[in-house]
Amino acid sequence: MNIEIIELNKELIDEYNVKEFLFHMIKLCYNLDYVPEYHYDIINIEEYYIKPEKNTFYLSIDTDTNTLIGTSAIRAYDKNYNIKNRNYTKETTASLYRVFVNPQYRRCKIATNLLKKIENFCINKNYNEIYLHTQKDSCGALPFWLNNQYMITEKTNDSMGTIHMEKNLCSK
Repeated sequence: MNIEIIELNKELIDEYNVKEFLFHMIKLCYNLDYVPEYHYDIINIEEYYIKPEKNTFYLSIDTDTNTLIGTSAIRAYDKNYNIKNRNYTKETTASLYRVFVNPQYRRCKIATNLLKKIENFCINKNYNEIYLHTQKDSCGALPFWLNNQYMITEKTNDSMGTIHMEKNLCSK
């Protein structure tokens, strides 16, 4: 298995059926179809991840089959979550999104390698921290983030079991 991580550009969206891959993974992982308030960034992937200088989107490609097998994305923090003792801004905080790996390729360090690319991008763009949220029932997600030094900042009691997390980049 030969894996390459590449940065998304406009041409690659259709070449690798990125939107279809993302919606397939969302259905598989969360049993959700398209929900406008959650998935607007996928529909407008260029506006959210390609055009802004401090945002990016990575694809993990199995070069033996030329198949998209994983994704990860970063964008400047643009939410208004009220998380106790946190003051995230778009200038200093990156938000991690769309980390997915095809189940057939899990446990092969693909998510770890995507995360390394994301963290290096964030350091180069002078972000101080990376924010993310996950769900308590998302298979393997919470242990993965904790093993990569992401700290829980808040556990919610919402219907999805959302857990807010961050990693400080200033100490790297």
